[in-house]
Amino acid sequence: MDWTCFCVLLMWISCVCSTKRHDDARVTVKNEGITRSSFENHHSDLVKLVGTSGSKIIWVGRNETLYSITPAQDLKLKLVNVSLCNDESEDSDDSKCPYRLSLLSQSADGNLIFCGSANGNTKCCYLTSSYSLIDCFKLENYEPVINEPSLLDGDMLYFTKSEMGLYKANRNKNHNIWSQPIRMELKYLKLISGKGQYEDKVYSFFAEKHKSKDGESDQWISRVSQSCKNDRGGRKGLLQNTWTSMIYAQLLCGRGHDFSQLIDVATLQTDDDIKVYALFRNYWNMSAVCVYNMSKISTIFASSEFNSTNVPADHRPGTCVDNSASLSSEVLKFMPVHPEMKDWVMPENGPLLFRHRHYTHIQVDREQHDTVLLLSLESGGVHKVLEKPVFVIAEYLPFPHGTHITGMLLDTSEKRLFVSSSDEVVQIDLQTCGVYGDECIECMLSRDPYCVWDGLHCTIKAKGRAKDPHDCKMPSAEPSRTELRDETPVVRVPESSRHFLRCPMTSHHATYHWQHGSAREECVDSDQGCLYLIHSMSEAHEGLYTCVSSEDVYNRTVAQYQLSMSRSNAHRLTPVGLLLLIVMSLPVLHL
Repeated sequence: MDWTCFCVLLMWISCVCSTKRHDDARVTVKNEGITRSSFENHHSDLVKLVGTSGSKIIWVGRNETLYSITPAQDLKLKLVNVSLCNDESEDSDDSKCPYRLSLLSQSADGNLIFCGSANGNTKCCYLTSSYSLIDCFKLENYEPVINEPSLLDGDMLYFTKSEMGLYKANRNKNHNIWSQPIRMELKYLKLISGKGQYEDKVYSFFAEKHKSKDGESDQWISRVSQSCKNDRGGRKGLLQNTWTSMIYAQLLCGRGHDFSQLIDVATLQTDDDIKVYALFRNYWNMSAVCVYNMSKISTIFASSEFNSTNVPADHRPGTCVDNSASLSSEVLKFMPVHPEMKDWVMPENGPLLFRHRHYTHIQVDREQHDTVLLLSLESGGVHKVLEKPVFVIAEYLPFPHGTHITGMLLDTSEKRLFVSSSDEVVQIDLQTCGVYGDECIECMLSRDPYCVWDGLHCTIKAKGRAKDPHDCKMPSAEPSRTELRDETPVVRVPESSRHFLRCPMTSHHATYHWQHGSAREECVDSDQGCLYLIHSMSEAHEGLYTCVSSEDVYNRTVAQYQLSMSRSNAHRLTPVGLLLLIVMSLPVLHL
């Protein structure tokens, strides 16, 4: 190992040691609160999910087909029969309609922007909640790709093409902008419209793939760009119809280049800012989440020095102007070098690090004072994670046999997560609190921000009251669950026979053991839970057996059995003996 690799390894070990690691989910959820809806055919790996807050509709684009889901009414996929050719006399025959679905994006009024492309041109319409196409417009020489990010801001439609860059199209056909040529592979993850004093800017988050010096491996660099919304392009011969305001900054997650590949991005609106939650991956296939503030990103673009020479003195690159075509030749000639900030964008704190996890998508929700991360796994599961302190609350298994997740969409108002594969769209109710158990301490140990104890059940936070595990010891928080249980069951086992006792294991963070008299026996782990095996029943095995779980500083009885040996089988009838007895008692038939 050369010195450079050794140093990088030490930096990685330092990052691991200085960052909290949280790997296993506390509970596994297979069916509770999970609703599945399948497509009619199975010929696509691409599914696009888009939510429109105003109309409460989830739109699903797949192949050349559009579906909708109305969670408040019906969770089934509904085929939407709309055609971009309906209002065109030359294309009145829908079967010959050339447009293929190429873009879906939410509009500010709650409608959907629905675009189709054909022969290098694109037609877009607003699709209402009643499935009507209105206010259609065409984009000549533009052809979006449906699985790329897009953003509708007023009359401006922004979209990306990973082999080219960021585009801006105006429905009034004024000041359309093409991206500058790019020589490396890009993967765009998110477009964000600036707010407050930066509302005249648009930001794009993406990863660039570069070949290493040896030419044998790929190196990923993650960046964010800033552009002016009113950019009209330059003048003839100098960036005409091309960005004149796009500047770049590099994102740092971890130390050095530990987490360099940007995988997905989600945002969370706060009172006065936008938080950016970025999911990264590193060379060792570890995942990490770094959190950035849009205000700090904007400050870097406004104040950092450029990592370039010959920076124009009369105009700071990236500064918005009323007419970009009036910029000096010096500025317009400088912009094609892709000017980058010398300062890197730093996260709020260290990375939220996840060992041995390969996450593919991220969504973020805020529940009062807590932030919840929803992270999809390559295996097809979804982790629900508490941000501070980092804690993996649950792992949902939305697909019975595991599959590749193509997309995730969070309905924050209803606290429901939509997850898609090539075959299904699955809805996960994030407020299914009963999965944590039927005791107060189980509910509190889940640390689920959506759930609290109401005195009898683990339930939705708005309905409950106990918020601290110590509250569970208060009489008002929980009646004695031991008194509410049935009496300890008596199990009779024939002498010398084999038998096992089963104890359900709800929490993966707890340890379980069996107590028999003064003896403590460890569990035999299985899919059926914590088992106690008796190979040959004898008097020594009689007595009370208690299964105890220990988690944090709390111990509780999970299961309890009174075992007794059956000393005589003389009066016990086997099923065969019982059948012979019945036959013998029947009257004889005389023929």
